[in-house]
Amino acid sequence: MAANAERNRRALLAGISVLVLALGLQIILAKRDALAENPAWRPLVSRLCLLASCQLEAWRQPEAFVPVRQAVAADPEQAGVLRVQLSFRNEAQWPQPWPQIEIRLTDVTGDALAMRRFRPREYLNAAQDGDIKPGQTVSVEIALQETSGKAAGFAFDFH
Repeated sequence: MAANAERNRRALLAGISVLVLALGLQIILAKRDALAENPAWRPLVSRLCLLASCQLEAWRQPEAFVPVRQAVAADPEQAGVLRVQLSFRNEAQWPQPWPQIEIRLTDVTGDALAMRRFRPREYLNAAQDGDIKPGQTVSVEIALQETSGKAAGFAFDFH
């Protein structure tokens, strides 16, 4: 009789353990996108999604895009057009989709004259497809219409 009770207790504990584990996995999968934003959790969530055939949102860490080179010059062929050349590197641990690039033109005092945010489809060509790998440096060129003629500098940011 005692052996039966012990076996039932072990089976009950094993069943409870399996249910707790299943609940934990369900919580992780339900909150996968929020958890995957944390670099410590992303590898585990990524592996679980491989097993569960689920998708994770692309890793987005715009602050990990580090400028390498930037230049602005007047287009010699088109009056009032500025060519912004920008090279930047992905310092994130994972591949990232191309960012939105915000460019602000400033006057001599540093005040903003104009600002525009460019989506990837507005500045990429067909050869620049796919995500930016960790450590990869990429270059883009964006044409801006400069209407005031007072631009003395520029600033940019990634989103």
